[in-house]
Amino acid sequence: MPTIKHREPFVIRSYEVDGTGKVTLPCIADYFQEAAGKNAHDLHFDISDLQEKGATWVLFRLHIKIETFPERWQHVSVNTWPSSGDGIRAFRDYELVDESGERLGVGVSQWMVLNMENRRPMRMPKEILEMGLDVDKHMLPVDKDPFGTIDRPDIEKEISVSRYDFDMNNHVNNVKYIEWMTGHLPESLTKGLICREIKIQYHREVSETGTVHMTAESKGETEILHRITDNNGDLLAEGLSRWSG
Repeated sequence: MPTIKHREPFVIRSYEVDGTGKVTLPCIADYFQEAAGKNAHDLHFDISDLQEKGATWVLFRLHIKIETFPERWQHVSVNTWPSSGDGIRAFRDYELVDESGERLGVGVSQWMVLNMENRRPMRMPKEILEMGLDVDKHMLPVDKDPFGTIDRPDIEKEISVSRYDFDMNNHVNNVKYIEWMTGHLPESLTKGLICREIKIQYHREVSETGTVHMTAESKGETEILHRITDNNGDLLAEGLSRWSG
């Protein structure tokens, strides 16, 4: 069997940086997702493998924390590995490093296997649970803490959903929610600051074009709460982001 841990190299492109010349948080999330897919493919349990069994992976919760944002054309790598599983959820850890191996950021994701016919969670395949994973070590704490409530939104905005937002599961890709939550905030909340940490919990999938509703509220000087709902007001995703200079 291939090694459980995987290292995926990336070169930061000009179209992946913001006005400061540094890579964006959604782009780093894309790197994490790509590295995870490669690792799962090597271990024979990626989306294509599961779809042959009438199932697929769906992301349930994501936590990313970045200390240093690399710059355009810089070479970086993502180290990733499946880190534990409890029968329903599978955990995966990530580490972003530069060419010298210095750690730039970390992440932890929680996944579930979804039955493609009834769109309900199903038990993890035994092949995954029997891999001998390191269940006691994670790059970030694994928690189930609620994010809090939005009482007085600082912003409410309708966001268009494009067909190009969809992925292989025929629903909006998880990284788009990071863009929706952090990319439409007013400068009054984020001027001079950068989002260095985000936690997201995904509740329902978006499988049609149209619009979603984004709300956000600042909680102090560094934290912002986020909610994404559909046109009926049903919760699609919620999150907590932390910002600093």
